[in-house]
Amino acid sequence: MVRASDGYDEFGNPEGRAFDLGGGDEDRIRGERILLYHCPIVDGPVAEAGLQRLLADRGLTLDVRHGPRHGGCDLTDQLLSQYTQLWFLSGAVPTVSPQQIQMISDYVAAGNGLAIWADNEPFYADANLLAKALIETGFSGNKQADHVMVPGSEHSPGFFIEHQLTQGVNNLYEGITICTIHPAPGVTILGQSHDGQQCLGCYEDENRRIVLDTGFTKLYPDRLHRSAGLGRYLSNIAFWLARGSRDVEYRLLTTGRTKIAAIGPGATSPPYPFEVSKAAATTCILQWTGPGALELSVRAPDGTRASHRSSQSPIRVGLQAYLPGTWSAEVTGVDVRSAQQYVLTASFATDVRAPDTTRRPAVQTDAAGQIVMPFYVLCDVSGSMAPDLTDLTEGLHALHRGLLAEPVINDLVMMSVITFNDSARTVVPLAAPEDISLPVLPAPVGLTNYSAAFREFHQAFEADRTRLKGEGKRVYRPCVYFLTDGEPTDQNYLQTFQALLTHQNNLAYPYICVFGFRDAQPATLEAMAHADAGGSHKRGRWFVAERGQSVSQTLTALVGVIGKSILQSAQSASSGVPEVNLPTHVPGMTGNRSIRS
Repeated sequence: MVRASDGYDEFGNPEGRAFDLGGGDEDRIRGERILLYHCPIVDGPVAEAGLQRLLADRGLTLDVRHGPRHGGCDLTDQLLSQYTQLWFLSGAVPTVSPQQIQMISDYVAAGNGLAIWADNEPFYADANLLAKALIETGFSGNKQADHVMVPGSEHSPGFFIEHQLTQGVNNLYEGITICTIHPAPGVTILGQSHDGQQCLGCYEDENRRIVLDTGFTKLYPDRLHRSAGLGRYLSNIAFWLARGSRDVEYRLLTTGRTKIAAIGPGATSPPYPFEVSKAAATTCILQWTGPGALELSVRAPDGTRASHRSSQSPIRVGLQAYLPGTWSAEVTGVDVRSAQQYVLTASFATDVRAPDTTRRPAVQTDAAGQIVMPFYVLCDVSGSMAPDLTDLTEGLHALHRGLLAEPVINDLVMMSVITFNDSARTVVPLAAPEDISLPVLPAPVGLTNYSAAFREFHQAFEADRTRLKGEGKRVYRPCVYFLTDGEPTDQNYLQTFQALLTHQNNLAYPYICVFGFRDAQPATLEAMAHADAGGSHKRGRWFVAERGQSVSQTLTALVGVIGKSILQSAQSASSGVPEVNLPTHVPGMTGNRSIRS
């Protein structure tokens, strides 16, 4: 057994959330809620508080509901509508009605997750009813388990296969007692117990994800934190079933199976190759703990490269991959004192489609190729924005619909959306409006870290510019629309801003238009109204909501103003003289750049 000091826990599983499925990408699922429906069982309840703490670490809320002790099931549509996952722990007698089975089937078909927890006979009564109705499988058997499974390349007793649900797990406890899963089309058997019982499984099709586990005794209070691999396995289940993780695949490039990857001062790792098989927004995530500065470089099959270095974990480097092929990533120890351990993950967001370059003639400007005007919308999703998430979401959809209605925009404009709170994430990679699919925004939580937003934009644009130039495009100076409802919680935000986004330090500096409301202060907004390098007509803009203006009214106004700004910019490019046209007036807002036209 590997010592914990080597980076492994007492069971030989690598330590740290970075090895969990989606580690470092929790914003995708943050704020989602799970309902654990607990049918009566003679042994008593599972480790409810422990499960809640475990999932809270991933930004998820777990509520537990106990079924009636004297029979029947009290699940309703209204109750399920509050959750994006149902974990159903089966009892010894059937309790769900045919209507409830159909209700759960509809719930899963709508894109919500389902985990069916069974155990040895007879504790799979409802599990059988659900599994049979939803995916034509079932459970049977009464076996003693109490052993530990390990990774294996093939299905055989005592082994589990490589899958997103088993990512980062080197040893996994079976449970005290178990049953077995019946084979069925579409059901993937993930693991076999020491005596060959098919004890772990899952099912996935276009909209549905279901997990099957035959040993809910592993969830008992005396097993949850004292058994091999359970914490990570359960964390992986919750992430895989979450709505926010759909259409995203994760692959650990440093698996931690035999050792934890490490890098020394000034050293560069060997390339980590990985395959991208279809159109995807590809992002590599580098994570580490402790002091030190690292650099992550990513290379696409066509030779396009992007890199970023930082002393703050995680580092994300993303590119949109539209051609299949072998990608690679490398890690460099920029400023580390000794061998720095790290975790490297590749993610593939497949809810994008490659641009169609055959449908319309390209708008040419000169020999440099087709012009592209990139626009980035940076949206504050800190905790104070929670009451306004619906308005923000609808605003982005309205903006998208407006852009789709203008043919000239699809020829010349690309848009990206970045959200930020404690950290920042590109939720819509840069693409033409017709190639964009707006995702569910992350639930507003945390603080307001401006620096994280600046770094994410800078990193994203550098990668986007490299990619577009590699495609023969002429990339115009980017424009950033920055939306926030409060003051920055990071004290060094101006230093980060000046280092990354101003003309003094970045030849590819963006034009910036800043919109503030609620607690945002004019002085803070004005300091970011860049750039003044191109004369008064090219200066940045800042606007702050007037007293009495609601956030809903402000966001509605911003949609129209931003859409008009993008349209006028695109029209200037189509006329042969491209120029970013920033807003001069926003209804219900004032600012010292608010020059009425």
